Amino acid sequence: MKVTSKESCFFLETILMPAVNFDRTPYTVEYYKNGKKEKLKRIPPPKLHDILPEDVVTITRKKNVDWGEGDEVKVKNITKRQPNTLQVLNEDSGKTTFLSFYDVLFEGRPDEEEQNILSRDQAKRAADPLGSDYLLWP
Repeated sequence: MKVTSKESCFFLETILMPAVNFDRTPYTVEYYKNGKKEKLKRIPPPKLHDILPEDVVTITRKKNVDWGEGDEVKVKNITKRQPNTLQVLNEDSGKTTFLSFYDVLFEGRPDEEEQNILSRDQAKRAADPLGSDYLLWP
């Protein structure tokens, strides 16, 4: 079986890479100071947690009346520029807010999801037992 570069890229994107790409590519911020346009280059901070969008987390520090300690909320979004700030969604009320990852407790993903990832990896290896890292001569 021949493995094309397109198939190997699919393998890397789906199996080895995380669901969301959190690269630290520098970006430019433009602003006006004293009527002059200024440019500033920034680099996003490193992501310090394993939380991904759609994960369920528990709030460990009360934010206000609507966001109490012990509430389970769903992570709606994590931006590339601020990867340690989570946008969370309370599915009961439909409200969203932003929390630091320090203020939430993540207990990990269910074993079923990890098992699906492992089974996809094993299926790929069974289809290509030598691996696509090696050039096979005819």
